[in-house]
Amino acid sequence: MQTNSSSFLFNEKGTAKGVVYYFSSTGNSLVVARNIAKKINGTLVPIASELKKDKIRVEADVVGIVFPVYYATNDCGVSLIMGRFVEKLENLGSKYVFAVCTHSGMPGSTIENFKKRLECRGGKLACGFVLKMKNKKLPVAKQQKQHIEMENKVGMICDYVVARKEGKFETRGLLRKIVLAPLRGLEKLVFPYRYRKLSGGANLPFWELVPLADNSYRVNSKCNGCGICAKVCPVDNIKIVDGKPTWLHHCETCYACYTWCPNGAIYGNIVEYNDHYHHPQIRLSDMLRTER
Repeated sequence: MQTNSSSFLFNEKGTAKGVVYYFSSTGNSLVVARNIAKKINGTLVPIASELKKDKIRVEADVVGIVFPVYYATNDCGVSLIMGRFVEKLENLGSKYVFAVCTHSGMPGSTIENFKKRLECRGGKLACGFVLKMKNKKLPVAKQQKQHIEMENKVGMICDYVVARKEGKFETRGLLRKIVLAPLRGLEKLVFPYRYRKLSGGANLPFWELVPLADNSYRVNSKCNGCGICAKVCPVDNIKIVDGKPTWLHHCETCYACYTWCPNGAIYGNIVEYNDHYHHPQIRLSDMLRTER
């Protein structure tokens, strides 16, 4: 699917007036953000680098925000880092803001929750989309099919943005919320229990347990102290001590360290259900160049 060129994204000097912020650990959201930025002639900006600022003043007229779904089973979907990012945003005013969240099967109410957070900062989410991405290695044929599906959805999103349309929010409907309410109630009990175990037994509210979940990371004899884990961590949560990584307990549980370890040396209960997956179009050099 092809999208139309968008003259509204440029001012009279030809300077781009669109920006696409993104957060990514496996590369899924980076691929999506990169494609969107290219199609709408927007500047691509990693959220991790923006968090070093006290305030993030938005100058662009068109603002895209691309991020993965986290903790959808806890009925949120918005990660800690995304929450901090939104809290720093300024000058949203009448900006045209759209969001795209990538997920592996359960986006939940992420778009709805993100919309509310943006409104608390004086912004308005014009539209929000979810995009299903795989989080495991696939045969070549299925990778190609996934790529086509992603391209088609991105094309649709870009056409919507170029036309400055508003009102489309891909989120869980009321009926589905009612049907799933008992399951969500159970998950809200189970999820904190798991994170208490990961944190080492701390008796804290769920969102305070998340940064401590890195207590369950371990390294095996394959670790050679290369430091890739520390370099790829978007929040500087890893320090190399005596040739081995030490986690500093302000973890985002994004698993970038686990995903990009070249030797597969990182393991632990925190990643026991995860694959060593990263998007086939993204290399380690892309992550190091854009996240730091």
